[in-house]
Amino acid sequence: MKLTLPEIKVPKLSSKALKIPSFFPRKKSGYVGMILEDGGLRYAEVRHDAREVHIKKTGFIELDSGVIERGKIIDRVRIESEFGMRVREEQLRGKKAVLAVPSSSVFIRKVSLPPVPDKEVRMLLEVELESTIHVPFPRPYFDYHKLEQVVTDEQGEEQDQYLVVAAPGDVIDQYIELFDLLHIELMAVEIEPLALYRVLDKRQEMEEKDFMIVQLGLHGVNVFFFQGSVPEFVRNIPIDLTNYNITLDERGMQSYSLIQYMKDRGMFDGFARDLMRELERVLTFYEFNIKKDGTRVQKIYLTGDFPNIEKMISVLRKNIEHADVMRFPDDHIVHSFAEQDELQAYMVPIGLSMRG
Repeated sequence: MKLTLPEIKVPKLSSKALKIPSFFPRKKSGYVGMILEDGGLRYAEVRHDAREVHIKKTGFIELDSGVIERGKIIDRVRIESEFGMRVREEQLRGKKAVLAVPSSSVFIRKVSLPPVPDKEVRMLLEVELESTIHVPFPRPYFDYHKLEQVVTDEQGEEQDQYLVVAAPGDVIDQYIELFDLLHIELMAVEIEPLALYRVLDKRQEMEEKDFMIVQLGLHGVNVFFFQGSVPEFVRNIPIDLTNYNITLDERGMQSYSLIQYMKDRGMFDGFARDLMRELERVLTFYEFNIKKDGTRVQKIYLTGDFPNIEKMISVLRKNIEHADVMRFPDDHIVHSFAEQDELQAYMVPIGLSMRG
């Protein structure tokens, strides 16, 4: 069953009036999807109909190493300087944008509450986040969606369930201020798994109840576990490239060049084995510690900024027998990229642009 997300009023975001952004969609289109990565700003603008997604424009504005780390802006002066001119050149000034929250900063939790009027839900969730639930960062911005599932507490009383999504207020404020300075109208922020699900759902009716999306990258890997259309669990796996004798300058290479560099020096197989070990650990944790009900992931989709996705698919198929491992579907996307792997690097911005 699809998760039908409510229409949530999104305030105009500016550095003068910082308000809580919405992590869930509202009914409007014409956005540019953007994601701030350690290496730069990746964006996509698309149009879509009932069957296909047509890419109008994509791009990547590169940054020097160390300006952004795990989604957090480290050097504000440099990022404003480097982005300012390129944003004008790419004709992004004045555009309306939806930005992805870095998954390394995302907190997702199902929260149960007794049945209460809708206007009281946010207040009660705030109390839960401040007292009962441990959020691993201060001053969280959060949004929520009421799920269809009803559960019972220890006393047998019915409880409503809510999907709560939170992100660090400090990180979101950085993005709001940056986009205000760049003259890009930031309409909303969204989590990456919802953006990816939007692309996947356009391609096919989801038959699998439990599936997993692995978003590959050379500076980190994101793992998203879904039950139906609900992203239940998010895990970021940071990859320390210094373990593979890669310097800071080399770490700033584009993915294709860095993969080739690692292959030439015989480091790629070790990288792939280490990544496989971490993915197996996360998968086991989800299936046996989070679910605890015999749930097994049925399908695993691979995507991301990674020029040898087929190699990783082959590695996973040899090690994970109970799930079907495949490339994230992209045959419904009309594009001009020379290679399909290039398209996979833009899946999150594509999904963000489809928001509405």
